[in-house]
This record gives sequence, C-alpha cells and structure tokens, in this order.
Amino acid sequence: MDEARGDSACFADDVGSRCKTAAMTLLSELSERIPGRAHGPGTTEYDAGRTVFAGVGEPDAVVRPRTAEEAAIAVAAAAAGGFPVAVRSGGHGSMPVSGGLVVDLAEFTSIEVGDDGLVTVGGGARWGDVAAALAPHGVGISSGDTRDVGVGGLALGGGIGWFVREQGLTVDALRGAELVTATGEVLTVDAESHPELFWALRGGGGNFGVVTKFVFQAFPVDPLVGGQVHFDQSDVPAVLRAWRDVMRAGPERLNSTLVVMPPFAPEMPVGPQLGVALRGTEEELRRLLEPLLSLPSVTTVDLEPMAYGELLDDAPPGRPPFLLVGGNGFVPELSDAALDAVAAAYDREVPTMILLRALGGAFSRVDPEATAIAHRQAEALLMVNGALPADATAEQVAAAKAGSDAAMAFTSGVYGNFSVEQGDHVIEAMYPPDTLQRLRRVKSQFDPHNVFRQNHNIAPAG
Repeated sequence: MDEARGDSACFADDVGSRCKTAAMTLLSELSERIPGRAHGPGTTEYDAGRTVFAGVGEPDAVVRPRTAEEAAIAVAAAAAGGFPVAVRSGGHGSMPVSGGLVVDLAEFTSIEVGDDGLVTVGGGARWGDVAAALAPHGVGISSGDTRDVGVGGLALGGGIGWFVREQGLTVDALRGAELVTATGEVLTVDAESHPELFWALRGGGGNFGVVTKFVFQAFPVDPLVGGQVHFDQSDVPAVLRAWRDVMRAGPERLNSTLVVMPPFAPEMPVGPQLGVALRGTEEELRRLLEPLLSLPSVTTVDLEPMAYGELLDDAPPGRPPFLLVGGNGFVPELSDAALDAVAAAYDREVPTMILLRALGGAFSRVDPEATAIAHRQAEALLMVNGALPADATAEQVAAAKAGSDAAMAFTSGVYGNFSVEQGDHVIEAMYPPDTLQRLRRVKSQFDPHNVFRQNHNIAPAG
C-alpha cells in the first residue's frame, strides 16, 4: 500500500476483490464520461494501447482521448481511485503498467508549421511525420534517429538528435507545452506561465503529466549532406581516435554517431559504422572526414546530399531477442585512455555494441541549470552493451557488466532515454543532487501522490 494514497489505493500486487471492483468501476466511469474513448480487455484499442516498445502490460483500462479535456477527465478519475497512469506516445512511452490506466495519445498527431518557425506538434506524433511536415519549409528540429520514435517520450527525456552540436537538445528547442496534470487540470506551460514546471519538463521525463501538445522552434537545415562510412574490424582503436580528432577539429555543423557492432549474424554488418550529417556540401564533408576516409579499414563510403527526413532510419522491429548488459554515460573528455577502455570493452568474448555520440557545441553552451538535463560539459555520449542470451545467469550478467565497467568509469551521469535499467540509483545518476531535489519539489507541487510513476520515477519531495 502506498501511504501517500491512503486506503483507497489499488496496486498491481493487490489482487483482491476490492481492487478488481475498483478497476471495473474505473472502466465503467470512463466509458460513461467519455463515450467511445475507454477500452477494456478484448478490444483492438486496448491491445494497441497496452503495448509499448518496452513490453506489453495489463492495465485496467486504455483511454484514447481526442482532446486535452478528455485526457484530463481520464487522469482525474484514475488519480481519485489511486491508480497509476502511464502514457503511450507515438508507439513508445511509459513502462508497461499492470493495473491502472494507459492514456494512449494516438489521436494527437497534428503538426502545424507557423511562419515564425514555431511548430506545434501533437503529443502522439512520430518524428518521421514531423520531418516530413517540415521538409517543404526547409527547417527541422533536432530529434531522434528513427522515424518511428514518439515525439513525447524522446522530447521530455532530453532528445539527443542529429543537430545536437549545432542546435542542442530537442528540449532546447521547446518553447511551450499543453499539459494535463495529475489533478485533471489543463495547463499552458512555458517560460512565463508555470516557469518552474517548464524547467522540469525539459528533461524530467513523463513525471509531471500528459503532454498533449508541444511547441518547438525549428531552424534551417538546407543544404544538408550526410550518410554512412563503414569499416572492418581490423583496427577499431585507430577508427576511434580518428573519429575523435575529426569531431574536435570540425565545425559545430558537423554531427555524427559512431557505432561499433559485434558479429551477431552473417546478414548484419560488423565493425565501426559512422553516421554523419553536415549542413554544407558533399565536398566539404569529405574534406572534414579525410582522416577517417583515408584509413585502410574503410570498406564502404556512402555520402550524398539529402533531405533531413532521409537521415532518420526505420526502428528495428520489437525488442532485441537477447539481454543487453552495460549502460551509458556522458564522457567529459575522450582521452586516449578512455578510447583504449572503449576498444577493450569491444574486444572481448561477450559480443559488445559500442555507441559514441558527438556532443559539445550548442549542447554544452546551455547553462546546466537552465534545464533538467544538467550533464552539459561532455564531449560525447557513450553506450557500452554486452549481449547475452535472454536466460543468462546472474553470474554471466555480473561478468558482462564488469567487462564494460572500465569504459564506463570515464563517464558521468546517465542519459535516461537510453537507459533500460530503472531504480533510485539510475535517477541519482541521471540528475545531479541539486537538480534532483529541484525536480522533486516540482513533482510534489504537481503530482504529490506520484500518479505518473511508470517511468524513470522522480519521487515527490517529502
């Protein structure tokens, strides 16, 4: 029992008749108050709404509202009964929920582009659709890497996108939001209206309510050139060093991610794979990348002019059929020692995936206190994940994690959008102490009973 909710609360581990009755009452109440919008088990809408990228839940009800007011009715009813509320945004969203309510934002997909470069995006839209809507205007928003990822989850968690060095995070482009709170209020949140809540939304995840509408400031993206460069496995350390040196010397208009893939299957590429984008010309891009392009381990080079939307990939279907063990963190300095540790983490018996995302530039110019994303002084984001069988033993998991710890020792903080692990230790790594305490104070004001807890949860201040 959650003491903050009192005796009226129902939770997934309480399967008594009281909670079953309360769940039926919740679905019945919502069906009456917002007809045709509340769905229970056995319906198509329920099955769609209970499924997110992280898995499949068993909520008591799924609501698919058409307006912020309908979402507010649903949230207020769930909160009054002590039910947790999860949010599904663009096919992604909160962690799966067993018991409680899912608010599925599938109807909130509108995208409106203003003459002033302000773009209003529904909380259920996907980044591929946003890119397509912005293309005729020659503008973009620094967003996720795949077309299918939802706007809401990525934006609220920070948003490290293709233009992070030139334009910063997705949250750095956020100018306002329409938010449904735990009490069923619909608020307009921006720098003037509820400024502390606006600060918390930019990196605090889905802890503070349901965002039904975002307002972003877009920026020019033409002309744009980008593509891929692949390398074999013959000299991974040389690729790591050359990539670091290229990014240090290059302009902020140069953005890139270096992924190093282990041998998984014959049809999958193995070795370093560079994804790159530059606002400029192909000639300039090839000149900037020359230290990499001249390495003997280069196998393919595919660079050409493209539209912003072409940078986005299709997401892999479903969750990987193996267990990923490792983590991510912000690297203050890509020293030779740090890169040696990364190379060693890759060169081991456990198949290991490495990701390095270039940061700095506009990302680091934002005051760490300006948003809830406070780990701003970083040269790169690093991910190290060993792949184990889904039924790996605790000993195998511990050994795989130990193999990545030497590389992760060069990082600080955690980027929540890339973290599948949850718990207080993750939250404390995501946010510096002062930032976390400030977030907890905002949480206590707008969600004191922790209704929105199916996420990297920030507990209300006591």
